Amino acid sequence: MVRRSYPYLWLVPALLFAGCEALEATDQGKDPKDKPAGAPAAQATVSPAAKGATCKVEKADFKIEIPLKGVLEAEHASEISLKPKAWTPMVMPSSLIVQKAVEQGTAIKKGEVLVEFDLEKIDRALKDLREERKQTEIAIKQAQEDLAMTEKSTPVDLAAAERAKKIADEDLAKFLKVDRPLAEESAKHALENAEFSLQSTQEELKQLQKMYRDKDLTEETEEFILRRQKHMVRFMEFQLKAARIRNDDTLRLDLPRREVNMHESATKSGLAWEKARDSLPLALTQKRLALEKLKYDAGKSRQKLNNLEEDRKLLTVRSPADGIVYYGKATQGQWSTSSAATKLQHGGTVSPEEVFMTVVQTRPLSVRAVVEEKDLHLLQPGLKGKVVVAGYPDLKLSGQVAKVSSIPQTPGNFEARVNVEPGDDAKAIMPGMACTVKVLAYQKKNVLVVPDSAVLSDDDDGHYVLIPVKGGKPEHRTVKIGKRWGGKTEILEGLNEGDEINCTKP
Repeated sequence: MVRRSYPYLWLVPALLFAGCEALEATDQGKDPKDKPAGAPAAQATVSPAAKGATCKVEKADFKIEIPLKGVLEAEHASEISLKPKAWTPMVMPSSLIVQKAVEQGTAIKKGEVLVEFDLEKIDRALKDLREERKQTEIAIKQAQEDLAMTEKSTPVDLAAAERAKKIADEDLAKFLKVDRPLAEESAKHALENAEFSLQSTQEELKQLQKMYRDKDLTEETEEFILRRQKHMVRFMEFQLKAARIRNDDTLRLDLPRREVNMHESATKSGLAWEKARDSLPLALTQKRLALEKLKYDAGKSRQKLNNLEEDRKLLTVRSPADGIVYYGKATQGQWSTSSAATKLQHGGTVSPEEVFMTVVQTRPLSVRAVVEEKDLHLLQPGLKGKVVVAGYPDLKLSGQVAKVSSIPQTPGNFEARVNVEPGDDAKAIMPGMACTVKVLAYQKKNVLVVPDSAVLSDDDDGHYVLIPVKGGKPEHRTVKIGKRWGGKTEILEGLNEGDEINCTKP
């Protein structure tokens, strides 16, 4: 029978030669083991590898241990950052200046000081805010007094403006209806009276002159009376002239001007009333709003002052819990301490909401482990394993899978959380240490196991092995397999212990 090519076929002639020598020695009554000193020892049982083609089905313990790389992580850690409400570098550049910080690795108690920040600038800002608040309180008091006076004066000013308009309107109406006609008539009568007085005086002078001619009076008396009457005539002439001028001024200038002034006064009074009616209530409202604005600003200033006082307390950072001080923060179990160490030196600065320190409670611990996607189907919560810390390889810690992520953390990698139970002898084990975890995913004792290379697949996704037949074609035997791991396959059905099968694929 012509056999297929196998990788170990070159060993067959040597093995046949050794077998023949053994048979010949047996025929001669010799033990094949009895060889001259230095001669190569003949194997009584040839291993499957030596045969190269077949192996026997054996029973063995079968287990699947998945190695995971990870890092120890504390389950309870308090990240330290500043979250000021009013005091920020955006408002006050470089304001969060470190004065003193505890060293990394320090064991700390709850309430003890972790970091002290510079207080000089915030104290100066607090002083300014307190002075500003005093000024605001004074401004509010003045605005309240001004508003009270305005509330009292506004009705009075409105009434005065309305009254002034009414008086101006009444004066104009009276002037047009009474005063101007009366003034015109008075001017006319005054002119007529002046003309009449002049005429009367002139007539008296004529009568006197005539009388003095007829009567026998002394010359001195006559001259005196006539001189006096002539004076009166001249005076009346002047009075008439003045009356005519006054009459002309009254009719042509005074009364028209007075009428214009009266109209303007009435118009201005009306406008003043309208302005007062519209603006005084607005001014009152404006002062009320201004007072409210001052009160609002005072409230904001008061809140800002309160926030700044609270922020000042924050600048002396105290530990929220017992634990060990780590600089920086952990991201997926990895600590970034270098930049934080630089910032926490004297004179260094940190930013608001930046995690610059973490207080870690070292117990309980867990492992944040990386799971390759090919092993994901074998892991589930509840599986147990052994945890070996890189720095302490002799310590074997018990672990149990608590959680396996369902989505990848990075392409091809998932995350598992493994709870760890460190004993009293593992006090040196700390969060952040690298470790490996061997998770026992599957275990059976005394089961049939064959090499992976002996199990073949058919087109129907079934499995079979090849049973060698002496002088004939190998027999295909269907088998039911279990788990496969580490180059071994678990056989559930189809084979018995001791069966000889082909070990390598044809």
